[in-house]
Amino acid sequence: MSDEQLSVLHELRRSNSVLYRCWQLKEALRDLFRLANPADAPAHLEWWLRWASRSRIPAFAKLAKTVRKNRERILAAVELGLSNSKLEGLNSKIRLINHRGYGHHSAEAVIAMIYLCCGGLTIELPTSRHAA
Repeated sequence: MSDEQLSVLHELRRSNSVLYRCWQLKEALRDLFRLANPADAPAHLEWWLRWASRSRIPAFAKLAKTVRKNRERILAAVELGLSNSKLEGLNSKIRLINHRGYGHHSAEAVIAMIYLCCGGLTIELPTSRHAA
């Protein structure tokens, strides 16, 4: 955080703002995925669920109900270290390839470009060896 952002955060804390409590709840839930030991996740999540439910912040009370319904799936994701970040990155790259190649003649052409751009191949042009 920048100094200005920290200053705003400290002012929210001093004024006992609901916004500061929301920030704390958000960060505490994010901490679930940053735990050094995934075995601590069930206790951390249970602690967070109790805090969110008692927060008297309607959005977090509703979120706590949703998280409680998906508790086992969330804990499995933490335990296995799963994230959809790589998949989302690849999806963005594929959309960019498709957009950049507007007017592909066939689905096979789009698929070939995806393999070419995302397949991890490095194609060295004959002229690049002679550049010094």
